[in-house]
Amino acid sequence: MPFEIKYESDFYRIEVDAANTLLRATWLRNVNDREMITGGTKLFEVCCDTKVERAIAYMQALGALNPEAKEWMSTKFYKLLSLTPLKKLARILPSSLFHRLSLESVVTRAEALGVTKFTVKNFVDQDQALEWLVE
Repeated sequence: MPFEIKYESDFYRIEVDAANTLLRATWLRNVNDREMITGGTKLFEVCCDTKVERAIAYMQALGALNPEAKEWMSTKFYKLLSLTPLKKLARILPSSLFHRLSLESVVTRAEALGVTKFTVKNFVDQDQALEWLVE
């Protein structure tokens, strides 16, 4: 798949395969709440600009999120993504159970608030995530 970089910083990279309406977002290290908001906002902008329907988020480099980042993601970020054509989001989570649970709780809360208008599924295996995205 020919991915084109749409955004890149020292902590986050967003690439898009326009022909297959697929986005690949990779967190390059653990981030603070300001960086999480910057990255999430850039992801929203790229989704709007490119009209992707499927995305895979590589979150293995993230640790536990601080309360401010978790609050923003669960109440604002997933609401923003729901305004885009996105239909499926596969998240590759860290291997650490503690960090994985921290990230899973964000989606659980967003879904409970009713702000998520697309399907989100968590994975630890990239191949399974990609297989699910293309079904």
